[in-house]
Amino acid sequence: MTETLETLAKRVNQLEKVVAEMMLQLSQIVNTSKSADPKVHKIADKQNEAQAIQKMREHLGIADIELMPLEELRKRMARHGIRAEDNEFSRAIIEEREKNK
Repeated sequence: MTETLETLAKRVNQLEKVVAEMMLQLSQIVNTSKSADPKVHKIADKQNEAQAIQKMREHLGIADIELMPLEELRKRMARHGIRAEDNEFSRAIIEEREKNK
């Protein structure tokens, strides 16, 4: 059991580092896109975002797992009684969306 907890702690630490790197990369993308031609940067932004997400997936060891469309995920969650509002992280995302409306 201890080995499992240690392994989980290491993975959480790795995940936190990757998320921090992604946040930095995304903030750089946002700052760059504000200062130049939006059409040119829109394509570059999407490529940078895709690369950052792929890097994160590889780091987590899930690069080979096929992602399902968001709507399908929501349907599956609803079938199993899982509500995004019950999750602390999902609530934070929902609150931020509401602020930006």
